[in-house]
Amino acid sequence: MYAAALPAAFRWNPALIALYKRLTAKGKAHNAALTACARKLLIYANTVLARNEPWVKNAASYL
Repeated sequence: MYAAALPAAFRWNPALIALYKRLTAKGKAHNAALTACARKLLIYANTVLARNEPWVKNAASYL
């Protein structure tokens, strides 16, 4: 998950990019911020599996 969070937190996922920037701005170390992004990525994956639905970028607009 850590290896997958690295490109996601810098290029692909706007929510993870914002999380990483927010944590590093508060003084968190690179490794700690990236571990938080990996945890968030795992939460996303578990949610997709639990709902048995494909990933939707903005689920709030479909409610």
